[in-house]
Amino acid sequence: MSGIQIQRRADAPTREEYGCEFRRILPWQRSGPSDTGMGVCTVAPGTATTPHSHVDHEQFYVVRGSGTVEVEGERAEVGPGDAIVVGSHQVHHFENGSATEELELLSVWSLGPLGGE
Repeated sequence: MSGIQIQRRADAPTREEYGCEFRRILPWQRSGPSDTGMGVCTVAPGTATTPHSHVDHEQFYVVRGSGTVEVEGERAEVGPGDAIVVGSHQVHHFENGSATEELELLSVWSLGPLGGE
């Protein structure tokens, strides 16, 4: 592999997933589930994502906005620069309490833990 590989925003369509607008960035050119990957989740003002769990581990980084994360019934406030680790099969969701500002999260997932464990 040579050169710089770039996934352009315009080439990564946004779709509804788990109650947020989700833009899959990695793996390249795929729109469905994958064993590892990265995406951007945008939670609209005054809404929440759907509580869910999955086999993969997931790490989130709050890019902008603020809100609440709930993992296995435990809640915490989050804001820009915060990182959250969610383990395999842990039920989780995000809430955006703002009436005007979006909550934007970078999501990285894998079948094995990437950090925090």
